[in-house]
Amino acid sequence: MQTNTVDLADQIAKQLIQQKEEKPRTKSYIQLASIYEKANNLTDAMYILQEGLQVYPTSLSLHRALWTFYANHNIDRGKSLHIPRTIKRVLNKKPIRFFEFLQRIFLKNHQYKTSLELLKMELQTNPEQKELLYKIIELSLEFGHFEETISYFEKLKSLEKDTKSLVKLNMKIGMVHMAAGRFEEAEKQFAYCNENYAELLPEIYKDNYEKIVIFNNGESSIEFYKYIHPTKRMVATFDAIDKTVTGKPFAYKLLKKQGVDLISLRRRTANNYHQDITREDYYHAIEKLVSYYDKRFAYGTSLGGYNALFLGSTIPDCKILSMAPRNPAHPIYGTKERKYNKFLHPLSHPVNKDIQPTICYDPKEKVDNPYITKEIMHSYPNAIYKKFYYAGHRVPTYLREAGVLKEIVTLFLSEKPIPDYDRKLHTKSAEYHRVLGIHCRRHKKMKWALALANRSVELAPKYDRSLALRIEILIKIGKLEEAEKYTHEAIELHPNLSRFYLLLADIHIANGESAKAEKMLEATNKKIRSKKIREKIADLKGKE
Repeated sequence: MQTNTVDLADQIAKQLIQQKEEKPRTKSYIQLASIYEKANNLTDAMYILQEGLQVYPTSLSLHRALWTFYANHNIDRGKSLHIPRTIKRVLNKKPIRFFEFLQRIFLKNHQYKTSLELLKMELQTNPEQKELLYKIIELSLEFGHFEETISYFEKLKSLEKDTKSLVKLNMKIGMVHMAAGRFEEAEKQFAYCNENYAELLPEIYKDNYEKIVIFNNGESSIEFYKYIHPTKRMVATFDAIDKTVTGKPFAYKLLKKQGVDLISLRRRTANNYHQDITREDYYHAIEKLVSYYDKRFAYGTSLGGYNALFLGSTIPDCKILSMAPRNPAHPIYGTKERKYNKFLHPLSHPVNKDIQPTICYDPKEKVDNPYITKEIMHSYPNAIYKKFYYAGHRVPTYLREAGVLKEIVTLFLSEKPIPDYDRKLHTKSAEYHRVLGIHCRRHKKMKWALALANRSVELAPKYDRSLALRIEILIKIGKLEEAEKYTHEAIELHPNLSRFYLLLADIHIANGESAKAEKMLEATNKKIRSKKIREKIADLKGKE
């Protein structure tokens, strides 16, 4: 939304909240409809004006506004039904949705406090509307209003008739008590659930977890996953570079079998590097909750490995497992993302001599190694460093393929030392062969590079990075016919990945068929939204 639009919505909301108006004024209806009209959302704009006439059937200003709207947008049917529709709405009143439409603007712009105030106002006139209570609970939790949220939960319980919904409400009440530091009440709540719903719990919770969100600033959020059986162990997890809040947290599949609670830092978009959250923000959000646990752990890889150290070290007596720690937005040790993102964290982590994190990394990785040796080793002088040569940046992938990731995590959560593994385990890993192949290509050992790429594909036939490396090497050594064959096979496996279409374009160009490459990319561009494909097309057009 444009700034002036948000300002207008803010004015409407402030007037409603300050005057404690149970229903909007005629002017408010006209203003909100104009916001949606300017956003070209004509259906909702029309609905808002029609609802206004349901509330104020004799308002000349609303009649005039709606009639003008019909005329401006050539809605002839609207004109003919104007009076009959108005009479019908007055006689058969529907719930007022004005607040819902106004809140959409604030939610879209992450103005959650205003949205929460509007919801509370709406609740005064609809105190038994379950959907409204659920929305208020969600926002209240994200602001850390735990005590207040309990009363909303209790109200919901009095309205809810479905047994499974009641089980979930009772579990969540216990979790809110935990977040508020009221552990005795929390344990009573969980005991009640286990005593009264023992048979239902496994049916409702297939993964053995209930979830609530206990912090949300619009970009970063913290999810609390409660194991349905008693546990005094928690793991703070931090998402890797390829994860957002739409999926499960990092290492969820692995950790859910360990009987631990999870406190997971999530991000709304893939280009968020958690510069919106400070160490103080993070710990303040979970401070009361983590004091419940006897054993505390933090675990992450890549961006998550960085945050396991940077944020996880704020948790008292916390054991940390960090793999390939890296924040791509770091202005010195970052990757290309550093050009487009502000870095607001300190350039160096605070020096911490009191903890002994375990840090797994590849000393041959050209981005990770300088950061770890020049920064991380200085900040965590007592850390244990486990080196996995040619694991690359995707260390957990390498360890999983080598068959030791689960064992490492289990040992870590048991507070046992992680051994030095036999390096021959790398023969099982497609990632190892791919990374070593990249190193060979970098040193112009193309025969070895191709053999390693082929072996990587044998171990993981559908792995897009290995498939791409093999094609790139074949193009480099001039085996274009073979490269094209493998590219078409890769496109069949990964029809939505732009990288293979770009490689196919490179093959056509190498064959002197630039026009064919351009035509193919233009056809692809209609199916796949890719900035790189558009840039490649522009580059080809520029050379014509």
